[in-house]
Amino acid sequence: MLPFAYPVILVFLIPVIAIEAIYLRARLKTDWGVTLAATAKANVVTMLLGYPLAWLLFLGIELVLWLTLAVTGVGDRLQWAPGHAIAKMVIVATSAAWMGPVEERWAIPFAFVVLLIPSFILSGFVESRLLERKGWLHCDSPCSLAVWQANALSYLFLAIVGCIALWSFLGRSKL
Repeated sequence: MLPFAYPVILVFLIPVIAIEAIYLRARLKTDWGVTLAATAKANVVTMLLGYPLAWLLFLGIELVLWLTLAVTGVGDRLQWAPGHAIAKMVIVATSAAWMGPVEERWAIPFAFVVLLIPSFILSGFVESRLLERKGWLHCDSPCSLAVWQANALSYLFLAIVGCIALWSFLGRSKL
């Protein structure tokens, strides 16, 4: 998924920075230049490190889960109900970092959204630390909650627009 998802995140970096800066500026009443520079720095750090790290962590969890199911034989006893939509969604969700070949077009955008969840958590944690503890926003009041809320807005944007972009790409490709 990294080759599909990372370019989407790179393309939407500027709108993400804008969304977060607008929200933080309105919520915290900080200076525009400071807010824009702080959110840009924090987002570049989390984009360069956060998404690949979240992907790697999710891959580790995925490998442990599927290897455990295989080694213990539990996977053989599970009723996956082949062809059942919920079973397919569970399989895609638990193997979002490294999916095998899939026939359904919805699987790649769905895996993208699943991977946004650990990315959001990691990004919110890192950005709130950078912006509050490092004082990048030059804000007198605590800003951690506002940073988490700004991240929620930007990740909602990524989920919606990213899925539309991936769906459109998949419609034109031979994948």
